[in-house]
Amino acid sequence: MKDITPKTLIGYTCSYIPVELLSATGLRPYRLLHGDIGLSKEGDKSVRIDACPLIKSNIAYVLKNRSRFAALVGSTGCDMSRRMNDVIKELTGIPVYVLNNPRTDNARIYNDEIDWLTKQLQQIARRKFTDQLIAQEITSWKSKREQLRVIDEKRKSTPSLVSTTDFHKACISYYQGALDIPKSLCTSPCDKPRVYLLGSAISYEANPILQLIENDLRIVGDYNCGLSRALNIRIKEMNFDGIKKAYYDQPPCIFKRPHKEYYDHIEISVNELNCSGIVAWTLDYCDQHEFEVQRIEHMIDRPVLRIRSDFSFQNMSQLRTRVDAFTEMLCAMK
Repeated sequence: MKDITPKTLIGYTCSYIPVELLSATGLRPYRLLHGDIGLSKEGDKSVRIDACPLIKSNIAYVLKNRSRFAALVGSTGCDMSRRMNDVIKELTGIPVYVLNNPRTDNARIYNDEIDWLTKQLQQIARRKFTDQLIAQEITSWKSKREQLRVIDEKRKSTPSLVSTTDFHKACISYYQGALDIPKSLCTSPCDKPRVYLLGSAISYEANPILQLIENDLRIVGDYNCGLSRALNIRIKEMNFDGIKKAYYDQPPCIFKRPHKEYYDHIEISVNELNCSGIVAWTLDYCDQHEFEVQRIEHMIDRPVLRIRSDFSFQNMSQLRTRVDAFTEMLCAMK
């Protein structure tokens, strides 16, 4: 029987892929940020057992919801993210387009890739992306990011007024392409020790772990995909060139070289937000983030709580004990 389910989503995997261009197709941009132990176990059937649990979860999610995806836009991030692109294409037949995101500082390569991607997306949409259409999309997504920035400023304020646990819920709406982003959340002054979160992507299902951390601490800033990273996108020119420049000039991810801007951004943010410590969240087999956390521990003069996760909640009691001990240490340092 022929599948007649309307394909309404266009998946994407990276903060360097412009949502404005994806949305111009008429499809709903949906970032693959799933992290669920059940999905991860399902993903074991498609990739090797030591693959990143985020990759396994996303593969399983797309396989279960293949009828909803018209296309997927991936990028050349880590080796496993590249493998995910191949697996999804092989197992589902969903058209997959891979953006070559240069590892070194080379805006020309990135601009050429965006031009190539635009042509592919116009074929999907069966229409040309006019200047007027692009300006409309820029305005729409700019509005969504501004709504999130209002919440983020309350999160970063002294005292912090919004928890990252709640902020994360609003971010999910953005990354799943929702039409409306919550303009406000419950506010309450918090004097818990202020910490900065960095490391692997924060999945849609990670809210219970954020809540556990914030029982004793307050996360006031982050450098993780899935949270505030998109708020660094500030498009000044309402055209294709404006999109290219804003997305390329965002604070670099860990895959960019050289790394100085990455470390500088974290150090400046930690100092400006008056953070007492750093919480480093890394996923199993995410060697790149593990390596960077080790370097940050030596470069930034703050205590670091390292959390490693496979998306299961079996070690929540142990994690609670470690958070309690970290909190006591931060309080003793005041």
